[in-house]
Amino acid sequence: MPCSARYSSRHGFLWSVAIAAMISLWNPQRALAQETDDDCLGIWVKPEIHIEGLMAPPQFDNSKSSDQIAEVARQSGYARSLNKASLLGLTYAFTGPNIAVETKSREGRNGKRCVRLERVKFSFGARSTDVYVARKYRQGSCAYDAILNHEMEHVRINERIVREYTPKFEKELVARAAAIRPFYTSDVKRAGQSIGNRLRFELDPLLDDFNAARLAANDAIDTTQSYTATYAQCSDW
Repeated sequence: MPCSARYSSRHGFLWSVAIAAMISLWNPQRALAQETDDDCLGIWVKPEIHIEGLMAPPQFDNSKSSDQIAEVARQSGYARSLNKASLLGLTYAFTGPNIAVETKSREGRNGKRCVRLERVKFSFGARSTDVYVARKYRQGSCAYDAILNHEMEHVRINERIVREYTPKFEKELVARAAAIRPFYTSDVKRAGQSIGNRLRFELDPLLDDFNAARLAANDAIDTTQSYTATYAQCSDW
């Protein structure tokens, strides 16, 4: 039986661009060729930016065995090294960024419309958080409380990283969105998809940093010393 609580945190990039289905990834070279002129550029306004750092309240589950919790961890993709080990506790956070863009357009020349980016809504962070404690440890027992306290450290870490990165995403998105100038298009809907894909592409490096920081901070409390201290708190293991 393992002598410590473990955590796993899933962060699959299930990007969603809220302008119908994405047609293709943004192509930086093709974007450079977007047609515009001074008349079209004249409708530019600074886009509105709305950022939401998601911190879903934890849902607690005391119904699974240690082996079942380990299976949840394995399925998350962040616990391949467990092999046949059991887990006493687990914090499973699902994160998936979402971006929605709104555009405005006006009639232009040659039957095309001049389109501009009007508004961007971006959310990231924990869309759901499940905290598991093995069912052999009943609520109110010392072992249950010790495991739960450890898992709640992971919850607080995830929340802290979300708070730290919210202004970083806002700063990045403000700059990136402002750089998108009005251009002519024969398909306003597709133009919106292209803008959403471009922003998605440009935010990926910061999302990588966010997830790396989150995982590193969580790993910092999943140590032999931490597990030993947790285990030493109780005698009812």
